[in-house]
Amino acid sequence: MTHFIRKSLWSIAIVLAVVPMADVMAQVRSEAADGTGSLAALTAEIRQLRLALEESTRSQAQTQALSVYLSAQQSRILQVATRLDAARKELDEATMRLSEITRGLEETRTSLLSVVDPVRRQELERANQEMKAMQPRFVREEQQARARESELALALQTEEARWTDLISRLEQLVKK
Repeated sequence: MTHFIRKSLWSIAIVLAVVPMADVMAQVRSEAADGTGSLAALTAEIRQLRLALEESTRSQAQTQALSVYLSAQQSRILQVATRLDAARKELDEATMRLSEITRGLEETRTSLLSVVDPVRRQELERANQEMKAMQPRFVREEQQARARESELALALQTEEARWTDLISRLEQLVKK
């Protein structure tokens, strides 16, 4: 008899578990037959979520690409700025050497006017000739240094304009 009771209880438990499940399934079938709109709404929402996810992924990829471009641009700016600093130092040195030669020429000309000792006069004339021979080289060096400095200053402005453009594009992308 206990075996019969156990089987009966077991059967009742199964019936009690299956009946609510059958109820839920019937309700789902009924809603599907009556309300195809809710399924269509769910499908439309899933499509919108997919489109939003695709747009987010595209935007993220663009942001990452711009970040890489910004990093590379920052590196270029740093390189050009370093080269510009070196060119400015070179220009300063060339200007100083030219100034020294010019000042030396003026001093020897002045000294030549007052020196009467032939040996000293000959030394001053030789020094004057050497400085005159060196002057065109220093003028050329200064002109070249000035041209390099000008070229690099323009290159720095160009690189900074690119940087500003990239920042602007990134800001526009973030605002979307």
